[in-house]
Amino acid sequence: MNVALWAEIRRLAECERLSHRAISRRLHCSRRTIQRALAAPTAPGSTPRTRSSMLDPYQARINGLMQQYPTLSAVRIREEISQEPNGYRGGLSLIRAYLRRTRPAPARVYQEVDYAAGEAMQVDWGDCGSIRIGQTPRRVSVFVAVLCYSRLLYIEFTLAQKKAEFYRGIARALAFFGGSPRKIIFDNLKAAVRSGSGRQACLHPEFLALCGHFLLEPVACARRDPESKGTVEAAVRYVKRNALEGRTEQLVSWDDYLRFAPWWRDEVANVRRHESTQQRPIDRFQSERPRLRPLPHIPFDSDDVVASVVTPHARVEYDGNRYSVPPPFVGKPVTLSASDTLLRVMHDGQEIARHPRCYEKGRILCVPEHQLAALESRRRRRSHEIDQEFDALGPQAREFHVQLLRCPVQAGVHVRRLLGLVRLYGRADVLDAIRQALEYQTYDAAYVETLIQQQRRRRQLPSPTPLCPRRRELIDDIQLDEPDPAAYDRFLQLPEQETPS
Repeated sequence: MNVALWAEIRRLAECERLSHRAISRRLHCSRRTIQRALAAPTAPGSTPRTRSSMLDPYQARINGLMQQYPTLSAVRIREEISQEPNGYRGGLSLIRAYLRRTRPAPARVYQEVDYAAGEAMQVDWGDCGSIRIGQTPRRVSVFVAVLCYSRLLYIEFTLAQKKAEFYRGIARALAFFGGSPRKIIFDNLKAAVRSGSGRQACLHPEFLALCGHFLLEPVACARRDPESKGTVEAAVRYVKRNALEGRTEQLVSWDDYLRFAPWWRDEVANVRRHESTQQRPIDRFQSERPRLRPLPHIPFDSDDVVASVVTPHARVEYDGNRYSVPPPFVGKPVTLSASDTLLRVMHDGQEIARHPRCYEKGRILCVPEHQLAALESRRRRRSHEIDQEFDALGPQAREFHVQLLRCPVQAGVHVRRLLGLVRLYGRADVLDAIRQALEYQTYDAAYVETLIQQQRRRRQLPSPTPLCPRRRELIDDIQLDEPDPAAYDRFLQLPEQETPS
């Protein structure tokens, strides 16, 4: 008899005052069933039927083994109960099923921790999706710090979860609280823990420097133990569900995140009634504020410091971008000091360049003064290379160059024009004209060009047309390799003649 039949029999008998025969006809049950239902004061329970098992004779022996060895495995129990002559001959599945029913599963017991005012602060990261800055997708994270007593909350959105962002978030959180608690509780993140976890954690030296600066006692949580910092875990969930969920259209750019964080922190999070304390965090914080230690007068330097070397293009690379530096520092080691808004380039303790921090990728950020200095140094270097190129034409060119330097003319202008004649008429014709100019003791590029044109007219050769680009500055920056005549050999190879049959 099930519960539904028992309830219906009692209703028909007590409420509708039907006889046993009428109830039997309506419900199609026997009168004996009706009598049992009316005699039972409570609903019948579902008692599972027990089936006999070949493991039943050995249950007492298994219980004794589990009492003596609580963690004994099913394989070892099978070995023990199968050693006797009439021992167990079944499989492991029966033993494992019996152990699941009788041996209690290990369960962790949590102890509620009450923190005193000014005792501890918990910190953690939260992932908030991604946005596009320019053409670059960047991951958005939120740094959350909460005072364990008052539940006063501090949040800050970042574009990375690196060491510098973590230290910067802690320093700004303490500045927002107006003091530092005695302890800081964190999980097993690389910015704080180098190896190990919990009490065996080996902490990062720079993180220890931060704790020493603010007089914080570091408390590392064990690995895979988020409950030990449940206050900040709940705060991170609160940020995701209350601050971020449903604000896709409101939080579009990075500036939107930067404006939204302080508004939501001050106007929503810290003025709500907290579920655990039943007080507003901003009100409860008034009794915690005097318990916080005063902050040191010297601010903590949380900038990301990276060693680098200036490239031949007078650039330094940081976070996927290239920043310009003065050309005299090419090839020299420098130190990059990056905050969330500024990148400084240092050499021998002196600042040589400063740039606004860029969060895109693949950008080149140049200061106009650095570009002008690079162009000037490139012009000087090119003029030296041009002199070497002209002198390499031969002894006659070197002699002509020496005579140009002795004359009251701009030798560089004549050398550039003569190299242009080499590209236009060829080396042999130019050197022949230079030889004649040396004989006549006339040291001028225009005279050399006139001699070349006279020789070509005698040989009835056409005059080539020089290229005249409209924007000469675009041509000056082009660097071309020396042509290799061997690359043109295949154009001069004649096809193989067919052999006569």
